[in-house]
Formats: sequence, C-alpha cells, structure tokens
Amino acid sequence: MNRLEVYVARYCFGYKEAVRLAGEIEQSLPSLQVNMTVIDEVDEGNLPDIPATPSYFLDGRLLFLGNPRLAELVAKIASFSQDKGENHG
Repeated sequence: MNRLEVYVARYCFGYKEAVRLAGEIEQSLPSLQVNMTVIDEVDEGNLPDIPATPSYFLDGRLLFLGNPRLAELVAKIASFSQDKGENHG
C-alpha cells in the first residue's frame, strides 16, 4: 500500500486547501494511506527535511511543494504506483 504524507503548518496560507485535498484524495483512493502532519504541533526532531509547506510525499518521494490541483495529485500518484509496479513486480 502506498502512503501519502502531507506536511502542513497552521500558519501557512495553503493549510485549509491541503486539509481539503488530503480528505478528497483519501476518499478518491481508499487503497492509499493518507497521513497529515501539522509541523508546528510535533517535535522537529521527528520530521524529515521539509523544504516548504505544504509538501506532499509519496512513499518518501517528494511529489509537490505547495498545493496541486486534485487531478494533478491523482495523476501523479497513479503514475508513481504504475512505475513502482513495473520496476518491482
């Protein structure tokens, strides 16, 4: 199962949109594990190197800095999943 990690900060302009997108993608792709981390609520030592917020990572690989459109996010996840299947299966 692929895992989408969304890193946001409450003070970030794109916070509400990132929350909305995470919810939409979770409903659109139920086989995808979606985790949202609000970086100003966790210990910095427990975070990966996050260049900006919001940031979207799929299985540890950076997909987007900033909020993409839902269609872009779905397409990128599908493309990554297909590549992963071809390379490892």
